[in-house]
Amino acid sequence: MGISQSLKSSFWFARAYFRHLAWLTLEKPERSHGRVRVGDTDLYFKSYGRGRPVVLLHGGFVFSEFWSGQFRALSRGNRVVAPDSRGHGRSTLGDAPLTYRQLARDTAGLLEELHLGPVDLVGWSDGGCACIALALERPDLVSSITLIGTPYNTDNYTPEAWLEIKKFVRPASIDLLGLRMLRRLLNPEPRSGRVFLERMTRMWMELPDFSLEELGRIAVPTLVIACDRDEFLSLGEDPLAVFNETARSMPRGQTAVVPGGTHEVHLQYPEEVNRLISDFISRA
Repeated sequence: MGISQSLKSSFWFARAYFRHLAWLTLEKPERSHGRVRVGDTDLYFKSYGRGRPVVLLHGGFVFSEFWSGQFRALSRGNRVVAPDSRGHGRSTLGDAPLTYRQLARDTAGLLEELHLGPVDLVGWSDGGCACIALALERPDLVSSITLIGTPYNTDNYTPEAWLEIKKFVRPASIDLLGLRMLRRLLNPEPRSGRVFLERMTRMWMELPDFSLEELGRIAVPTLVIACDRDEFLSLGEDPLAVFNETARSMPRGQTAVVPGGTHEVHLQYPEEVNRLISDFISRA
């Protein structure tokens, strides 16, 4: 991810976050937060609204506030729950290796502790991979899935995409500097940053490893939000190929294209993404 893209992403996040703060201040919505012990980790979560449960799983190296552009819109008539994934934000790292299937097991444990399920899952990037794993391992907990910026296998990446990924996870990465500082401020284990980076790097280099056959076993309605400028998934000859292949492989998969969308499309174009998610959930 180039410096110009990082600046754009920072602007999109700040815009969404300050609008979110204004919503909290002016409208005072129903909300809560807490921690749940799941296996070897303490998972932090936020919750907004009440009604049909919608669970938002964020991407790598960030935390639940990166859904700030979605909380207000999706909590209308729904209970929106957004955890910080293992080792991210305010959740502890634990001893288990970081894998998408482990993140799915963590999510399953959280849902059981909160007495939620089945739920509508919305996953961005790493969170989308965890959604796939959860649908495969615990289909009883899943009503529908929305995938944003989500690969299903490392084969989805072109050589150019691999260069971007390897640049991103370097210890001296400018893109990671601010996120690592935020994690140190938020996390109850601020000294675990080096181990966290090592485990995240290993996960990104080796995973995801889902097959098309596995995707074909996911029976719930699935929306794949496709973008033609995703910095990691749109670098091939056909920028929508990965998204379309993912949706086609699922019995009830469908694609919605956001022209000009990047890997952070939910921050870049929140109104359009919220409309797509809300319409899909209402029909699922």
